[in-house]
Amino acid sequence: LESGKIYGLVGRNGSGKTMLMKHILGFVKPTQGTIFINGRPQEEYSKEEYFSLLAVVFQDVKLLPMTIAQNVASDVGTYIDRERVRECLKLSGLWQKVSSLPKKEDTPLGASILDDGIALSGGENQKLWMARALYKNAPMLLLDEPTASLDVETSNKFCQTLKQLKGGPAAKDGKKRTFLMITHRLEEAKFLADKILMIEAGHIVEYTDCETFFTHPQTQRAAEFLKAQAL
Repeated sequence: LESGKIYGLVGRNGSGKTMLMKHILGFVKPTQGTIFINGRPQEEYSKEEYFSLLAVVFQDVKLLPMTIAQNVASDVGTYIDRERVRECLKLSGLWQKVSSLPKKEDTPLGASILDDGIALSGGENQKLWMARALYKNAPMLLLDEPTASLDVETSNKFCQTLKQLKGGPAAKDGKKRTFLMITHRLEEAKFLADKILMIEAGHIVEYTDCETFFTHPQTQRAAEFLKAQAL
């Protein structure tokens, strides 16, 4: 995977998309082959060093029993950069909700998610994890259907944000970031991805640039997949 690119990982349910992501994260060890990041085998990194390179948003997310700001910053030490937290919450579409929560002296960005009357919906939980991944500012972001629980408007805004964050002139800090995004929404993949990786039964069916995949698929299986999605 090239730095500064967005990769759409597609395929039907059970094809191995999430399993591939778990291998990259080190949750599952490969029985053969080697995963390299920045030219180094996965096993040569310390746990801390390896996870500093990756941020992840899973389909099913669980919040930690702490404040919203602490959840956002929980992957990066103990110091909380409140301005950075606020920026990431705005990017993920959750700031309007958080800014309306009761304020406390020790939690200026909103009350604890455990306080009475404070509840986030499933989609809002997803937005919070998006903010957490953005706050970590890792060079590689793994996304497992990050917009699955979002409404269309918020999903579209987040896709615009992803496109800006990947690197190049649109990135505010000039950094290149790599995104590997599992999605069942092909319109998202078509809008976002530079390249498409299609998996079927644990095997790569097609790996090509986005335009070629959608206009001239190289395999019969990819053509069938696209046709089925269009019905």
